[in-house]
Amino acid sequence: MKVEKLPHELFLKTFEWVPRIAINVHVEDESGAVLLTQRAIEPKKGSWHYPGSFLLKNETIQNCIERVVTTELGAEIESGSELLGVFENLDADPRGHVVDVVYRVKLLGAMHATEETKALQFFHVLPEDISFHHDAVLKSLGF
Repeated sequence: MKVEKLPHELFLKTFEWVPRIAINVHVEDESGAVLLTQRAIEPKKGSWHYPGSFLLKNETIQNCIERVVTTELGAEIESGSELLGVFENLDADPRGHVVDVVYRVKLLGAMHATEETKALQFFHVLPEDISFHHDAVLKSLGF
């Protein structure tokens, strides 16, 4: 089956009818700091958040995780991932209701900013400008 991305206007329209599933990746360095990316695109351009993306039609979760790591971190993933939790976001995304699914991953090689990420940074203390309720997610995970 072919993975399909909706045209942007139709994608936005889907939020009127159903929640969307966002797959987010949780990466820690050897000191326990967590990786966040600074958005280079709207919505919430310039804010910090988990690297993530909406699951596409016919895309497996693992393939989505790999796509996120490639498109937002410019890196590759070690085999496997660990489910950390599922979190409901009713109103922190201006587009609508989102169900965030967070997976811990380990990366292979170096990372770099991409077209979708203005910056990548590991944090021991969360920055003030975190979007999409990812601060609440991180706190519930014990960060």
